[in-house]
Amino acid sequence: MKRSVKLAMASGLTLLIFIVFDGCKEPAKKDMEAAEENIVEAAKNLGKATKQTQEEIKTEIAADWERFKSESKIAIDNIETEIELLREKLTTVGKKRGEELRVRLDSLGQKSKKLKEKLVEHNRIIEKDLVEFGGTIQEKQEKFQREFQHDMEELGDALKSLFKDNPDQKH
Repeated sequence: MKRSVKLAMASGLTLLIFIVFDGCKEPAKKDMEAAEENIVEAAKNLGKATKQTQEEIKTEIAADWERFKSESKIAIDNIETEIELLREKLTTVGKKRGEELRVRLDSLGQKSKKLKEKLVEHNRIIEKDLVEFGGTIQEKQEKFQREFQHDMEELGDALKSLFKDNPDQKH
């Protein structure tokens, strides 16, 4: 988006200069001054447009991050609740199978904790990047969100499959 604004402004500026210089074989001093003023004004407008575009992008990134962070926290809380409910179900399975499931639940609990820590750490990075506002923040955020979502899906799938096909489970 930023490049397209700059490109449009540069194209307009180039066209303006071409029209001014091509229209007259011997440009008058007055026309030259007007052209210079137009160039200065166009440069100012380009600077304003660039700054406004950067602020819009920054605001959009911050809003997207807050939404993602909120949704992720809810998903992690739901997974932790599900882990606790599954721990309660362990009383309905045999001793050997129960111990095996307890170990798997502990592992899934650790993965959930790591995802929570990963979210907090990335939040620090995003906040710092928003203050410094580098051009790569959007790519970094999108990559993190894809990876984090994948990890969450894996954790959810592991939880769903935990009690499937369990012959020792009492109903």
